[in-house]
Amino acid sequence: MTVFHFFNCAILTFGPHAVYFSATPLSEYDTIETSFKAAAVYLGTALVKLVCLATFLKVSENDSFDSCQLTYMLASMLVNIIKKSLDLATI
Repeated sequence: MTVFHFFNCAILTFGPHAVYFSATPLSEYDTIETSFKAAAVYLGTALVKLVCLATFLKVSENDSFDSCQLTYMLASMLVNIIKKSLDLATI
């Protein structure tokens, strides 16, 4: 079931981009290599982000308030918001 879920998510994630790529003139300019490089960079940064979150955010056994963890989570969310807004600004 996990493999099915993975393939389902992968198709839903990359399928529309593949259709858009083949239906537009982008496919005529030999940008396959650039697309693979961009995907590799994206996957690398996502992996680094996940490793950092798993390393620095600890799961506490009790429900105590930890201001350091809250600050790190807020900073991470702020970086994501700024990144998304810059991505929208370039469109």
